[in-house]
Amino acid sequence: MNENKMILANIGSGSSYLPDIAEMLIERKNTMKVSEWRLMDIDEYRLNCTGKYVMKMFEDAGMETKITLTTDLKEAVKDCDFVITTIRPGMSDGRNMDETIPFKHGLIGQETTAPGGMVMGLKTIPAMLEIAHAIEEVAKPDCYLINLANPSGMIGEALERHSKVKYACLCNGPTVIRNAMRQIYGKENPDDVFVQVSGLNHLIWCKVFVKGKDVTDDAFERLLEWSAEHIPALRREFVEPALERFIGYIPMGPYLEFYYDYDTNFNDLQNYSGNHWEQMMNTIRKHVGDVCDDLENPGQCTRAECVKIIEKRTFELYEKLDPRAYKLACNTRGGKGYGEAGISLINALWNNTNEVFSPDVASMGSMQEFDPHCVCTTTSLVNASGIHPICFPRLPGHMMSKIYAAKEYEKLAVEAAVSGSYHAALEALVANPLINSYYKAKSCLNELLVAEKEWLPNFKEAIEALEKGEEPKN
Repeated sequence: MNENKMILANIGSGSSYLPDIAEMLIERKNTMKVSEWRLMDIDEYRLNCTGKYVMKMFEDAGMETKITLTTDLKEAVKDCDFVITTIRPGMSDGRNMDETIPFKHGLIGQETTAPGGMVMGLKTIPAMLEIAHAIEEVAKPDCYLINLANPSGMIGEALERHSKVKYACLCNGPTVIRNAMRQIYGKENPDDVFVQVSGLNHLIWCKVFVKGKDVTDDAFERLLEWSAEHIPALRREFVEPALERFIGYIPMGPYLEFYYDYDTNFNDLQNYSGNHWEQMMNTIRKHVGDVCDDLENPGQCTRAECVKIIEKRTFELYEKLDPRAYKLACNTRGGKGYGEAGISLINALWNNTNEVFSPDVASMGSMQEFDPHCVCTTTSLVNASGIHPICFPRLPGHMMSKIYAAKEYEKLAVEAAVSGSYHAALEALVANPLINSYYKAKSCLNELLVAEKEWLPNFKEAIEALEKGEEPKN
């Protein structure tokens, strides 16, 4: 155990999931001692609400950690050992546009998959690079940036190409699958279970091994049964068993469905996108009670619109130090588990525990026939010496073809985010394997840029041209 005391910062501490991270720190209070936890956000109201709530959590747990609230980035990261990022430029309003505008152009309306996901990246990457450069300037030389914000893989690609900071980008998906497999196969010894994760963020597949034996097909069948019992909402995120057997890997999350059956899943998502309220309310009643029963039913509304309404109630409860606030956050969105992923990785780096994780980091040759300098999601050994991607056999050809195309899209999107190049942004969408129309890509990009101009200062010139009905020059 590392006897030193850590200085930890959270950038984006107005996140309603901040208590998830606090829970993980409390669980490790005897093995991972944190002398100061600095909470930074540009929204003072949200920062004060969540900040005071986690202060109460620490007080109740007998934690001696000093908690500092600040709106100053450099003050937050100065002399830090680790920095966690949970930022979302544009908040729920921006997310709603990311999810709805693409549908008008016949494209996927989703916050992490193009084109909405790309615009989310265009908003987030400049802010992430500002954070990275502040870490380079005033944090400890070996400080790690642990990113939990989306689009995770694209952010990782930007950090790899445009900063010198040590980093790992994380999604909670691999953590959820690994924990599920351990519950299914590893009740006697969790270490009997090994999960290989390969691909790109939100384009990942996995194999499951028990005592060295490949049990992937059986694991998928059991995963369907397990999710139906433990996380019913998770069941709809998986493909059919016949497709999994064809692939030979478990396709993880709902995003893979678009790559294997675009038309059906596009229509399903479009129909599903406006029917969230009753589903969310039923979940809230089951897990939290009547805390939202007085809210007016908005009728047909998107997930982002639902989140915005319920999040307002969540922060009203945080402000009152009401424990139902955190329960409300956990049962309306998919962010539960990010705290475990982030803090567990930090613990492995800090305490040299030699654990296996699946972060978004530079491939370093772990994915065969893939650029070792490009970021991928890959199972890695983590200890005090760093994050070490593990090399696996070559992935099937159809999987690699999707990975190559998606990575070219990500690289172009990063170039656009950094330079403000309209041409690079449009080229990124045309390169995306889920978009097959230049004209749809262009019309959608134009509307998204103008609608979200408040959070896209790098595209000021292009947006001004679009608003005049002119073609952007860059």
